Amino acid sequence: MLYDFKLPDIGEGVHEATILEWKRSVGDEIGEGEVLAVVETDKVVADIPSPRSGVIRKLGAEPDQSIRVGEMLAQIETAQTESPSVVGTVESSSSALLEASLEGVPVSPPAVQGDGRAERASAGKADRKLKATPVARRLAAMEGIDLASLQGSGPSGRILKEDILGEIESRGNGDNRFHSRERSPAETIPRQLSTLRRTAARKLEASWKIPAAVIHDFAVVDELVETRAALNRDAESSPHPKLTFLPFFIKAAAVSVKLFPLLNAWYDEERQTLDPQDYANIGFALDSEQGLVVPVVHGADRLALSEIQELIDKRRVEASKRDLRIEHLRGGTFTVSNYGTIGGTYGRPMILPPQVAILGLGRIHQAPVARDGQLAAATILPLSLVFDHRVCDGSYAVRFLNRFIELASKPIRILH
Repeated sequence: MLYDFKLPDIGEGVHEATILEWKRSVGDEIGEGEVLAVVETDKVVADIPSPRSGVIRKLGAEPDQSIRVGEMLAQIETAQTESPSVVGTVESSSSALLEASLEGVPVSPPAVQGDGRAERASAGKADRKLKATPVARRLAAMEGIDLASLQGSGPSGRILKEDILGEIESRGNGDNRFHSRERSPAETIPRQLSTLRRTAARKLEASWKIPAAVIHDFAVVDELVETRAALNRDAESSPHPKLTFLPFFIKAAAVSVKLFPLLNAWYDEERQTLDPQDYANIGFALDSEQGLVVPVVHGADRLALSEIQELIDKRRVEASKRDLRIEHLRGGTFTVSNYGTIGGTYGRPMILPPQVAILGLGRIHQAPVARDGQLAAATILPLSLVFDHRVCDGSYAVRFLNRFIELASKPIRILH
């Protein structure tokens, strides 16, 4: 019988994915659990396993083409006939099979082979299949760059966006063979948003509908600066990583939010219910080459600062290599956005539904403050707390922020 394998829902608000590579072609045999396709979803690249064994009779999309959850990914001819109830069981289990495959296996880095046919490099590279990310391919096509002339810097020689940008820069510095084709405004070709940006756009639209309020304040963090410097001096003779400010903020947020459960919760808009969470799973906004990702530090209130820093460093490397697993992005109950590292002071970060609050961290800097009736220089941390006004009042949010300020100002209380 013919079985229509539909793209399963892998969670995290993913509604569609882009086909990066087909691991099987029409007419190929495939076993249950074997990888059928590699797709790009929200912030990650994932292997899609086949839920059934059989022969592939049809593929639902071309490489670099998007497909929505619930649409046919492939049509598989299975050996035995199955009753409708069995087919329904297989269909409902496809997401579980995908979930299981992602649980213990890192997501694959992007590997695209053009239009699905093996492309060959020239001049001694005839046997090497061209591998490039979709972004790199689109950029190369726009700028007239032959991918076969490049050596990729990614895993297994994969060509990355950075390789294309480097080629553009090198050709722009004296290579008269390269000329970007200029277009008049009337000839400008609209660019389709990437899968990542489309997913981000949907989430931002959902976030914008939240009736949110924002509270701006600041913490005097002279002791935090001194404590961090002292701990990093000690770290020179220990295996622990040097601390940035971020683990202090994550730990302070985790300890604080446990005392204010209305802000450590998920809101169901359809049912209008609030589900407070038992664990403080703190997401942190990370600016990667592929765009904004929000890895989660699970149980951050129970971790030492050095453990949090190790996780931050690990997730940053994984994000740069596109090796983040889906489970690294799941389960966040509260988020911090440390835009101060770029230079911002106060802001209004956007809540990530179904979460109900996010804390913006501005640039740590010197400013005059009043002490005993006199102006004195102090190191301050600007803060912007955005919260869903449906789930709590401003007084509740202010009390949470006051607690966070206490811990950020006196970090000795979170040193364990």
